[in-house]
Amino acid sequence: MHPSTSTAASLWIFGYGSLIWNPGFSFAERRKAHARGYARRMYQGNTYHRGDDNLPGRVATLIESEDEDTNGVAFRVEGTTAIEQALKHLNEREVGNGYVFKLVRVAFDLSESRNNGSSDAGSVSSMSDSEEDRSEGPDYSTSILALTCIASSSNEYFLGPAHPMEMAAQIGAARGKAGPNHEYVLKLAENIRALFPQSEDSHLFGLEKRVREIVKRERRTTM
Repeated sequence: MHPSTSTAASLWIFGYGSLIWNPGFSFAERRKAHARGYARRMYQGNTYHRGDDNLPGRVATLIESEDEDTNGVAFRVEGTTAIEQALKHLNEREVGNGYVFKLVRVAFDLSESRNNGSSDAGSVSSMSDSEEDRSEGPDYSTSILALTCIASSSNEYFLGPAHPMEMAAQIGAARGKAGPNHEYVLKLAENIRALFPQSEDSHLFGLEKRVREIVKRERRTTM
């Protein structure tokens, strides 16, 4: 499926994985946001960016979960040309690796302030200054539809759930064209923690802890 952009002047794109710090497309605005009814899980296999055919890496996808929401970043892309370029990029980067386009209901975060600067990449942790006196969490009184990419269990690369130690071991060992799989997981956890200090993503942060232990142990053995 390729979304039609012939009459669209504006498109919101929701990123919950590496798009957070490396969108790869131009945008007019980015805001902290939450996708309601979804949980982020490292269930999708990757044999190019973060793994190979012999040892697939694990990357994030969204799993339907009625009582949860997934935090991330919503990018507003303006103009037909920019939208088409963004969709082409996502088609090559995500759809070519087992994902499909899907519209999800997204609510902006209460704590964030708008960042209207256009950009192509970079960390999103600079989106807002110190906001200790402001609330954090989704504002579901207002929400939008945003395009995202989701890898379902029916795609050929899907690895699915496993014991956390097994998943951490896979992540610690896999490496792809974009670098080691552990780098992806640690960077995602760091970005989520920086953007959402009160986040309680036990799946991601639990894997992060185990992966750090594996990386630390491997570094000791190579010294």
